[in-house]
Parts: sequence; C-alpha cells; structure tokens
Amino acid sequence: MQTVSNVINLMHQAILPAVRRADVIVDATAGNGGDTLFLAQNMKASCQLYAFDIQAEAILHTKERTKEFAAQICYLQQSHEEIGRYVDRSIDVAMFNLGYLPGADHEAVTNHESTLKAVKCVLAKLRLQGICAIMVYPGHPEGKIEADCLASFLQELPVRDYTVGGYRLWNHRPEAPYGFILERTR
Repeated sequence: MQTVSNVINLMHQAILPAVRRADVIVDATAGNGGDTLFLAQNMKASCQLYAFDIQAEAILHTKERTKEFAAQICYLQQSHEEIGRYVDRSIDVAMFNLGYLPGADHEAVTNHESTLKAVKCVLAKLRLQGICAIMVYPGHPEGKIEADCLASFLQELPVRDYTVGGYRLWNHRPEAPYGFILERTR
C-alpha cells in the first residue's frame, strides 16, 4: 500500500488533531461514507457531525457505514451549498471530497459554483483555529474547473486570517487528485 501517495489518508492525518477536539464537524460531500466514518470514529462523544450529499444513494451508503455513530450524525440529502441553512453553529472542522460518487454515475459531479458557495459559507462559520480540508479531482472536465476555481479563490484569502496549504503529487499525472488544507488564524 502506498502511504505518501494516498492523498486522502494524508489529509485525514493532517486534520486528526482538530477532529479530536471539535464540537461541530461538517462532511460537505458524504459520498460512500468513508470520510464520514473517519470523522465519526475520531470525534469526541459530544461532537455533532453534519453529513451532506445531494444523492440519495450516497446518504444511504453513509448511513450504513456509520450506523454505530448515527446518534451524533445529522444526515442531510442536500447540496453542500445549503450548509448555512442547516448548520447554525460555528464549525470546527469541514471536509470536502469533491468529484463524483465512486461506483455511481460519473455524470453526477460536484459543481464549481456550488462548491465555491459552500466553501465561502464554511469559511464564514469556521471557528478560530478551525480547519477545512478540500480534496479535488481534476481528472474530469468539471473537476479541473473546480480545482482551478478553488485554487484561485484560496490563494487570495487574506494571510492575516487564513493559512492555506496543499498536497500534490508532483511526479504523478497532472490530473491526479490533490488536496488543500486551510486554517482560520484570526
């Protein structure tokens, strides 16, 4: 098994300390429930986790994978652009794993416009020292647009308020997935 080239695992490890102390976590793209399960397994018992996905199939998969943590998870079959409508508290950790639902229709993908709206909403609610992790998949047309859009937006965030970093595999194909991590510093 690859370790440094498994970008999702590295993102999980990077956000783990924040997850363990969080009171409110948002999984903006529940998908098949892998990230939701990681977050639920590592959060404290008093934490509230919101899991968003627009696809019913994704919410069903996520519920099945995380059933032992269901009392702490609010499952929402809604677009991530609706985070502000459903999360009325400050956010400690947010995770976006963009693209399409693995094993499902690849025509149903996240969209750069709704994703940017969701990221902006999360940033407005992100607590001081809160963390937002974003996985992008530029290997399909909308994914490339989404990745470029997010990169442009994130690099313009004020350095006095946010620290933004990324992890990308430089010797892999250009369309390989990569991630951004940002922290609210002020």
